[in-house]
Amino acid sequence: MTLILSVLQASWQLLLESSVYILFGMIVGGLLKVFLNPSFVADHLGTGRISSVIKAALFGIPIPLCSCGVLPAAASLKRQGANNGATTAFLISTPESGVDSMAITYALLDPIMTLARPVSAFVTAVAAGIAENLLQTQQEKDWERVIDRSCPIDNCCDGNGCPR
Repeated sequence: MTLILSVLQASWQLLLESSVYILFGMIVGGLLKVFLNPSFVADHLGTGRISSVIKAALFGIPIPLCSCGVLPAAASLKRQGANNGATTAFLISTPESGVDSMAITYALLDPIMTLARPVSAFVTAVAAGIAENLLQTQQEKDWERVIDRSCPIDNCCDGNGCPR
């Protein structure tokens, strides 16, 4: 019984120590959601084999979405014109390094690991996205994409004529 109580007490202490960092991560994530225009993001991810992948990886790093939440956002980006490599880079970089998880990494580990986390997310996302774009077949490249600018990204309109 004392083992269970000591585990619960240690868990509660860990929660108290990390709560400030989690709260900070959620605030930054909320600010990103409010001020980052989804239409701007979609416009920069549609063309280019390498530049769109790098942009998608950079856009995905600070967004605090888990691996489940990133799927609808990536599907919406794809419908709005993002190429396969950019979508892949976004899918990889986003759940690896949200600002909330980087804040908790800083609280529990150290600044070196906090810096290594987004760097490794960026490198793996760019490598996978470039590989996806370079390994596309000619049939996929010739396929005409219909860009839907009316679909939502994360329950937010695309920024064209939407009420704020």
